[in-house]
Formats: sequence, structure tokens, C-alpha cells
Amino acid sequence: MAQLGDLLKQAREAQGISLDEASRQTHIRRHLLESLENNQFKEFPSPVVARGMIRNYARFLGVDPIEALTLYDGNGRVPVKGQRLTPDGIEFMNLSMAPRAVINWELLIGVLLLLIVVGGVGYLAYYGNLVQPSVTATPTKTPMAAGITDEAALVLPTVTPLPTSTPTPVPPTATPTPVIYSGVQVELVIKQSSWVQILADDVKVFEGILQPGDSQSWSGERRVAIRAGNGGGVEVIVNGTSRGLMGAEGQVVDQIWEKVDSPAALTPQPSRPAGSQTPAATPTPNILNEPPPTQTPLPEGEATPLPLESAPENQ
Repeated sequence: MAQLGDLLKQAREAQGISLDEASRQTHIRRHLLESLENNQFKEFPSPVVARGMIRNYARFLGVDPIEALTLYDGNGRVPVKGQRLTPDGIEFMNLSMAPRAVINWELLIGVLLLLIVVGGVGYLAYYGNLVQPSVTATPTKTPMAAGITDEAALVLPTVTPLPTSTPTPVPPTATPTPVIYSGVQVELVIKQSSWVQILADDVKVFEGILQPGDSQSWSGERRVAIRAGNGGGVEVIVNGTSRGLMGAEGQVVDQIWEKVDSPAALTPQPSRPAGSQTPAATPTPNILNEPPPTQTPLPEGEATPLPLESAPENQ
């Protein structure tokens, strides 16, 4: 572990970069950079935060982040179940954007069967009461005491049956209308305070700090780009489906959810600030034995990365 600080410090001094300049460009406080170079990792609130800052600082100095993290705790890359990691450590998943069926046949058949059962029960209850015969009590002649004639005998009253109630038919239940998404709709659920910037179809529509409990959504016809200053405190919901937290606590994470014409449909792509060079892609170990994700070419005229801005130092 003692070699990590030496590796970072030698890389910084070899490039002639001061700690103040590195702090300004990485948005990491100067005393935290000094702690990294002096191997004082107790200054960080958690190992997750320390790993995120080591990755960002190593990438800034041109040091391999996997090598730096391996020197820190022996784990260069920690995969997340059900997700894949790019060489930059940004999480993404493929989301199918195939159009949903307008009519849900299973639900329609279920409603029809329910109506048939309710109608059959109502029919039997209603017509069964109509065909029931009327019951009229017939008086029986009882022996009379001596001295009582037929004229003086009491005649028993006729028993009248009680009226029957007619059941009211149950109205049919309403069939819910399925939600159909024509573009890309992203909803953010804030678990921890985080600075957030949103670009919808390459136009910035929001920038600010969201607090725990906030929930906001944005939509675009082609794509929605997100930059969060605290990836561990932001849950992403794309077209009604939760995609989990954007990253680790304290990690600055970029995601772009883009609608394409192929059935693979919606693919999050890592975004970089304008003017930065995109490094060559390095193969990622296929831990889940799944086929590699397809690269989505940028539309014509959009070769320059999206103008996502850096997160402020104090979120």
C-alpha cells in the first residue's frame, strides 16, 4: 500500500503539476490529494469514497486506474452483478426500446372471462327466482268441540310468501391503458444530496443540487445525458424501469441514454467534457459470459462529445 502514494506523487512531479493545480482540475480538495500521496487513507469517510478519488486522480495523472486500485486494496476492478464496466469504470446496461403492443391480449381475455362469469351468476340468480312456484298454505279442517258449528269455526288466514330481491348486475371493470414511450424518459430519485446536470437532445435543461427525497424527470426525442457529482446518491429510472444507482458514493459519473433504430434500443454511453480526447477502448473482461455491447455511432454532425460541465467542488 505504501507504493500507491509514491506512484501518484512521482507521476505528478514528472509532469510539473502542483497540488493546487491538480486540486483545481480534478475538483478534489488539496488536503485529500496530500493524503493520497502520503498513504493516509483514514482521512476518507469510507473505502468507497477513497476508491473513487484514487480512480479520478490516477486518470488525471495518466496512471492506469486499475493498477492504482490494485495497489490500494488488491481489487483493480469490482464488477456489479447484472452490469458491465467500461475502462473508465462507468456503469451501463442495455435497455430494449422495442414498441409495446397496443392491445394486451392476455388482459383482454381475462376481462372477457370475468364478464362471462359475472353475467352467468346474475342470470341464474335473476331467472331462478322468477320460476319459483308460489306457495299457498291450504287450511286443514280440524275437529271442533261439541256445540261449535262450521259457521262459527275460525278460518285460518292464507300465508303470503315474502317478496324476493332482484340482484343488480355488476358493472364491468375498466381496462388499464398501457404506457407507451416514444422517446427517452429519465427520472432521478435522490437518495443523497448531489449536484446534477441534465442535457436533453444536446440542450442543457437543468443544473443544480438536488436533496434527498427529490424526484424529477426529463425526456428527449433521441437521448438524455446525465452528470452526477455523487453517483452513489442518485437512482436512475429509464422509461419506467429502475436501473439502480449511477455509481459509488462521492463518484462523479456520466451516463447517456440514447434511442437508436436497432432492437437493442436504449444504450447508456459514457460522456466526456467538450474538448477532451477520447482514449482508445480497451477490452473489458466478460465476467457474465455475455456478448459485448454494440457501439452506437454518433449521428452525423455530432462527432464532438456533449458539452457536459464539471461538477462544483462543494456539492
